[in-house]
Amino acid sequence: MKLTELEFHLEDFLLSCQSKNLSSKTLSSYEQSLKLFLAYLKAEHEVEEVKRVKVGHIRQYVAYVQERGKYTVVNRETSKNINHPQNRRDYKKTVSNVTINNYIRNIKVFFNWLEQEGELHKNPVANIKQIKTERRQKAGISQEEFNALLSQFDYTKFHGYRNKVITMILQDTGMRISECLALEVDFIDFKHRMILVTKTKGRKERYVYFSQVMARELKHYLKFKDRYTDGKN
Repeated sequence: MKLTELEFHLEDFLLSCQSKNLSSKTLSSYEQSLKLFLAYLKAEHEVEEVKRVKVGHIRQYVAYVQERGKYTVVNRETSKNINHPQNRRDYKKTVSNVTINNYIRNIKVFFNWLEQEGELHKNPVANIKQIKTERRQKAGISQEEFNALLSQFDYTKFHGYRNKVITMILQDTGMRISECLALEVDFIDFKHRMILVTKTKGRKERYVYFSQVMARELKHYLKFKDRYTDGKN
């Protein structure tokens, strides 16, 4: 099936992103949200060329998603017969402003890239703003609640003790779980009580710091690990 001009540029954009070694999660987000937008342009406005995309199309797309709700906008109508989105409990529920802002951001990235590539002289996203959202403070847990959580792990088994230490270090340092799971022993500096985090979301290394209590727990865990494993867990 022959690609439209917009679809061709989208494929080129994704290849450009791959060459920059962007994460698979970011690439998937770009591909999914932009394919939905291009499908909307084609179905609702018969727009398939880059230069025909206007700022009004983007604003109307945002309103379109807001009005229709979750899982009602699809890349191909035939996918509904496979995925059956109408059976989901949240079908047609309101799409959050955070999600819509992600769509807007991805569309802006795509058209800014097209402008850099010389495919656009007037960028339709130049005056597009994200929706203002209120950041709500997430409720914390008490020390008693955290201790109750730790008590659920079976310390007599290696994986139970390992998971307890992971939970403790996440709470103590604030690092992401993916960052924690990628740590190596050599990254831990007990003298200054800090850890070098290399597998970060923004691909920039940083240090996180841990408490004296965490230091004792980590030292105990490393001795335990070396005794009962091959050193790879």
